[in-house]
Amino acid sequence: MTPSMTPKEYLNQAYKIERRINIIGAKVSKLRSQLEYKGISYDGSGASHGTADSDGMSCTIADIADYERRQRELADVLIAKRFEIESVIDSVPNAAQREVLERRYLLYQRWESRFDERTGEYVKGIAEEMGFSRRRIFQIHGEALKSIALNCIELHL
Repeated sequence: MTPSMTPKEYLNQAYKIERRINIIGAKVSKLRSQLEYKGISYDGSGASHGTADSDGMSCTIADIADYERRQRELADVLIAKRFEIESVIDSVPNAAQREVLERRYLLYQRWESRFDERTGEYVKGIAEEMGFSRRRIFQIHGEALKSIALNCIELHL
């Protein structure tokens, strides 16, 4: 953890990396769909256009390969960061505090339960999973962040 970074910012790094990976994945999907349009271009006689279209297709394929390489690199960074964050969470002595941190920053759970309209499923939040009120979960979370801040100061992280 860098000196200018708060414990919460530090713990949120894995989530931010994963979001970047998902955005790159969306870009790859978009480029793949554009390839379909480039691949079916015909002139009036039914023949395929010349090298201009194939050059454009080659560039798009190269872009996809670049994005996929970047996605794999970020996946490696994500795995390393998750292990690092998990190690910091494991340094918290209180089991309830560790569980709140793991659920929030490694499993990306929300604080409260909700109905997911996209999947049609009821998703339990941290409070319901742990059997605490929302207010108590926030208290435990705050105490856990303080514990991490103290541990980092002691370890000079």
